This record gives sequence, C-alpha cells and structure tokens, in this order.
Amino acid sequence: MLAAKLVAKKKLVIQFAPRPIIHNPDDVLLRIIHVGICGSDLHYFRHGAIGDQVIDYPFILGHEGVAVVEDTGKEVKSLKPGHKIVIDPAITCGQCDQCLEGRPHTCRQLEFLGCPGQHEGCLQQYMVLPARNCFLLNEDLLPAGVLVEPIACALYAAQMAGPIKDKKVAIFGCGPIGLCLLLHCHLSGAKITAATDKIQARLEAARRFGAHWLGNPDLLDVVNELKAFLATDSKNLPFKPSPSWPEIDLAFDCSGDQQALSQAISLLKPGGKLIIIGIPETNQIFFDPHLLRRKEITLYNVRRQNNFFPQAIEFLQKNKEALASLITHHFPLSEVQRAFEITSNYEDGVIKAIIDL
Repeated sequence: MLAAKLVAKKKLVIQFAPRPIIHNPDDVLLRIIHVGICGSDLHYFRHGAIGDQVIDYPFILGHEGVAVVEDTGKEVKSLKPGHKIVIDPAITCGQCDQCLEGRPHTCRQLEFLGCPGQHEGCLQQYMVLPARNCFLLNEDLLPAGVLVEPIACALYAAQMAGPIKDKKVAIFGCGPIGLCLLLHCHLSGAKITAATDKIQARLEAARRFGAHWLGNPDLLDVVNELKAFLATDSKNLPFKPSPSWPEIDLAFDCSGDQQALSQAISLLKPGGKLIIIGIPETNQIFFDPHLLRRKEITLYNVRRQNNFFPQAIEFLQKNKEALASLITHHFPLSEVQRAFEITSNYEDGVIKAIIDL
C-alpha cells in the first residue's frame, strides 16, 4: 500500500508500506478515504516536534480520518464490511486510573494516531484499529466526517466553560475548532460573540457562523476596539461603566498565540474564564500574574476531547451544510506535500484541507 511519510522537516514523501492485517478479534481493517489536516499536524510538519514529542523519521501523520470497513475480527458485531466510519484517534487502555475516572483522553497508556512514540497516523491507504475507535457515519456526512474530531474538541471545551447562554464570548483563532466552537456558542444563545483571526477568509466564515464582532490583530488594536464595541452594549446598566472595564465572560484561545492569550486576559471580566485549546509554537507562554490575581481569572487547559464523538456526529448532522463549508481544499495523496505547504502557510484562504485517498 501507499503512505505519506514525513521524512524531514517540511518534507513528505509517498512510500510503499506493508498492508496491515488483523491480529486481534476486536480489531477492524479500514480503507482510509479522507484525512483532514489539523493544526497539530502542521506543528510536526514545520518543527518535527510538539514540546518533548519529537518525530523519529520517517513517520506517518494524520488523525482526522474517515474510512470504509474492509474486514472485521471475529468478535466485532457492530461493524460490517462496507460501513463508513469516522476514526476516534485516541486508543486507550481502559484500565488505568485516568480511564477509570472517566478521563480516557489522558490515559496513562494512550496511543494517539499521528503522535510520535505512540501510533502512526491516517495518511496511508489501510489501517487496523480497535472497533471501539470506529463510529458509524451516514453517507451524507462524507467527506465532512473529517470534522468530527475537531467538533468533539470544541464541544468538550464548551462544556469546560459552563453555560454559554447570555454570555459574552470571545474566540481567538478561527481555524476549524474555533469556527465549530463559534457556531456552537451562537446556537447556544451567547449574548455576544467576538472572533479574531489573521486570515480574511476565516473572519468571513466567522461572520457566517454568527460572530457579532470581528478583528484582525495585524490590522487593529483588538483590546481597545472590542472594548469600544462592548461599551455600546452597556448603556442599559444601572451604573455608568468605565471604558477600561473588560466585559467578556468567556475567552477561548484556539490559536496558541502569545498575543492572543494576553488579549484574552485583558478582555476578561473579573471572575472570567480562559479556556486554552490552541497549541503554542513555543515551549513556554506567560501571563501577567497581577491581572490574573486581581481579576481572579480561571484558566482551563483542554486536552483534545473526552467522549464527545457521539455529540459531535449529531452536531455535524444537524449543521452539515454550514460545517461542510469549512472544507475549502481537496488534494489527492500524490499532492500531500503541496497540501501541507498551502495549509502551513495559510495560503489561498484555506480553512480545512483534506487529503482524498
């Protein structure tokens, strides 16, 4: 079979690899048909590492996979050849303290697809995975099923934040997770949603998804401009608000950018929450401890998703037309290098690029 292997920083090569076979009775053989390119894939593509997770070349990336079941182990009853499925990329042990406490996403023995030292990814024609990592998809959700994993991350982050209804929400970074989160906040009755990004096509998508205010941090002062916008919403208060008061209840960072994190802290109201989803390019980030302390800001770190695949599939089914619009680029496996270059450089208005195998 063919596989796209990262052989050096910023270099992918199509190579032959052995076709896998089923060994365990609860495994399934999958033929991969679509793979989404995620922000974490781009970190590995550009830097060869995320923190201390360093690639040992060559390595197969990709964890947003949609596939067709080719064959099943003898104990698999829920799946049959021909079924279309979306892959949950987190293979867990089910026995450690984290799994038993309802935290399989931080499993002590976790093997995540496309993660160095754990498990090779989906950019190959065939894979063998446990049946429990395969979730059935309706035919009308192809190829948009590659969005299920980022939707699951967004929904998990939203649950961490607590009630959304009537809240003022800012989302920093309008990649696929940020946009899915924005749509969820809009549909959940957020009073005001604000969104920032450096790419115009993503800001336009954010407007379609219900954002009341949009800002490009390269072109304007996000903090002061958003505060000015929020001040217009304060005229019915029983007191005169200071223009320096931030009014955001919830801030979601989906960029991993230091500037965005600082903007979020500046804009949050006392008692506000910052939910960090994005992966920084650096190994350290910083916050003004005095702002955090004086405003008693709560920080949440999101580790992928936690059993939200069923909810994510349902969300995609209900909003499939809007969400499918996030898939802006398709590439065959033979053009995987070009696909990663365009996505890594944020060229051509890319939001979500997928590889069609």
